[in-house]
Amino acid sequence: MLSPRYLKALYEGRKKSTIRPGVLRVGDKVYIHSKGRIVAVAHVEQVLYKRVKELTDEDAVLDGFKSREEFVAYLKKRYPGLRDGAIVTIVRFGKVEKVDMPEDLQYGGLTPVEIAALALNKLKLTKREQEILRAVVEAGSLRKAAVKLFGTIDKRVAIRRVLRRVLKRLHGGVEGEAEGN
Repeated sequence: MLSPRYLKALYEGRKKSTIRPGVLRVGDKVYIHSKGRIVAVAHVEQVLYKRVKELTDEDAVLDGFKSREEFVAYLKKRYPGLRDGAIVTIVRFGKVEKVDMPEDLQYGGLTPVEIAALALNKLKLTKREQEILRAVVEAGSLRKAAVKLFGTIDKRVAIRRVLRRVLKRLHGGVEGEAEGN
């Protein structure tokens, strides 16, 4: 998820990375979302893990900021409670392709609500998966479900993770033990 104010810098190659709290697993490419659409596909050049206190001016500039101080201040405002000792994932981009696709394309053409409803009806799920998927169905969108569950749209990644996991299980056609969350 990227704020629309950073899209121009991304497209022009001035924003060459993104940093997110926690240790994230990242594939060869990432889909960049903004305003409810997939707006770019970035090929991952490098993934690094650092503590907030280890971030450098170079990290800040690659993310589109002027200095480490400005960048850390932004991160702490964006992610309240982020401490200097917290680990962050730095994803550095290579080639960035500008696209304009609906978010549901990453789910095989099904909407998140359709996937959630199918999974609730067909799969053995953990209580947490059930809670998340019910929220998607009841709210009618990822954004509304994230606000309902977490109080912010910034936590949609947790919902997307569950949707991808259950979609894979739905496509696999084999239902075993429910996965932990």
